[in-house]
Amino acid sequence: MDEDCFAIPDNSSNANVASVASAAATAATANAAIDTCIFKSTHYDIANVIHIYLKDIHRYTENNTWEYLKTDATTKKQSWEIDVDNKELIFSIRTTVCNAFTARSLYWANAKDADDSDSNGYSKYLDTEIISVKLLNISSKLKDNKYICVVIKECKQFFI
Repeated sequence: MDEDCFAIPDNSSNANVASVASAAATAATANAAIDTCIFKSTHYDIANVIHIYLKDIHRYTENNTWEYLKTDATTKKQSWEIDVDNKELIFSIRTTVCNAFTARSLYWANAKDADDSDSNGYSKYLDTEIISVKLLNISSKLKDNKYICVVIKECKQFFI
């Protein structure tokens, strides 16, 4: 019996390691941007988070025109399409960005249970429940049409 049939291929390469490191850095950047919104949840800060999550699939061209990267399901070809009435951008904000804020809120809600105490026995973050609630409030705001329209105006500067 040929043992090579059962050998596990070595898929580790520098490209895979680099992509994993890049994804971890992006996640850390995104979490840091979301955490900034805890203390100052300005439209600018929230637009920054939106940019971090959507910069590869949405872009602002000019004259209030947004485009999104459309991927054909069968051919896997990608092309930039005009986003009529910002429907795709609004959908992405309501799903991807809103889920990111919700996930970070859950992180902070669970941080209370973790052992995050310093050498004196004090918790590093005393108000994790308040932090979690603030992020959930931002997440719920990202479902409101008026709020999204205001944030989209602020997003333009990031997507140019």
